[in-house]
Amino acid sequence: MNRFECDLYPEQRSRCLCCDSGCCDRFEIAVTPEEAQSLEALHIPGTPPAEECFTPIPERKELILNKGADHHCVFADGKLCKIHKLRGYAAKPLVCRIFPFHIEHWRDGRISAELRFICPGVGRPDGKRSGDLLGELGILARQLGFRRGANDCIYSETIPAPLETVRKIHCGFRTLLHDAAYPFPLRCYAAARILEFHMHEPESIRSADDSFADDLTAFVRKAAPELDAELRSGRMDALIRAELRSLICGYLRDDNLLDRSIGRRLRSMVTHLRVYSGKSPISELNPAAPQYTMRAIPAAAASLRCSNDAMELFFEWFYGKLDSMHFCGTRCHNYTYEYGVRHLLLSVPVVMQLAAVTALAAEKETIDRDEMLRSVRLADFSFGRSPFFRLRAAKRWLRRLAEPKRYAALLGTLPALPAGM
Repeated sequence: MNRFECDLYPEQRSRCLCCDSGCCDRFEIAVTPEEAQSLEALHIPGTPPAEECFTPIPERKELILNKGADHHCVFADGKLCKIHKLRGYAAKPLVCRIFPFHIEHWRDGRISAELRFICPGVGRPDGKRSGDLLGELGILARQLGFRRGANDCIYSETIPAPLETVRKIHCGFRTLLHDAAYPFPLRCYAAARILEFHMHEPESIRSADDSFADDLTAFVRKAAPELDAELRSGRMDALIRAELRSLICGYLRDDNLLDRSIGRRLRSMVTHLRVYSGKSPISELNPAAPQYTMRAIPAAAASLRCSNDAMELFFEWFYGKLDSMHFCGTRCHNYTYEYGVRHLLLSVPVVMQLAAVTALAAEKETIDRDEMLRSVRLADFSFGRSPFFRLRAAKRWLRRLAEPKRYAALLGTLPALPAGM
């Protein structure tokens, strides 16, 4: 098979830099028993005995590569991979060879893939298009198989329409959010408005068929002037401003899933409050964030404009999640489709505000590709990892923030976008 059909955004780009960013430091590296035996047989010098390299996970029939005192993988030389260095790329475990791609097998037999922007090689204009890597992705996907089970999804907890129905609905939202006939903020607002409508008209979801995308497109075409007027009428008040700042704090949090220390949680809460109130820079929540306080938000973006290159990079990130549908599913923190779309829509003002303060910290009047890259890396890491967004209270809060009137106000905080976007 020369090509492999896979749901992805083909314009995402990446290039391996053979860098020392330590990508495995932040992720759990799972290997099969067979892979563990193969790694043992490589006799990589300087590694501990086999029993100290792996931790079994019986319920998953896998093992986890242990990490040393420096938090690096036991097969790392500093931050570089000894396996890759001494035995080549092909000798590495499958999950390491897949990175920075995130590949999912779905219950209905479809495959999807997106790039993780935490990798320094992702988002580079000189990188390879994901759309040109379908052959390689096919090989990796077949090797991955259903190793960790298949992803599944329902529309929402109150409207548990199955994955087959969700696919039809997703086709409509995907078409809308890609439709360059409308400005990007209007597309996002229209999606929020439709989500709200469906919440009050559940039968429209239960009965969704292949005509759903056409019906949605026809609605937006007819209602575009009204939707545009509603979007322009959005007004930022003190409560929405406070909620935006708290939302940004949620995206900046780098919560350790395994650390249940009460002391650490209390310290994290105090830091969150200090950053939220503007008493500390946002870099205290995440060292990769700029040295800027929340006092600049949301006014930060109003005086700035976004370059074409920056928006192209933003679309790589946004459409990468949208087209792969990796914003929802049982293997994506058990997010329903409805909640996942809200989460993705709310990431738009968050990413733009982070890009704006990054530009201001560099004393720039334009958000360029570098500022946007730093911003999407921050958002990408927490989007699929932070347990904060799994909390029931956080889910209720995001649902309220994505209500059309509030969301219109949030979209009003975006910087000036390039013409035609």
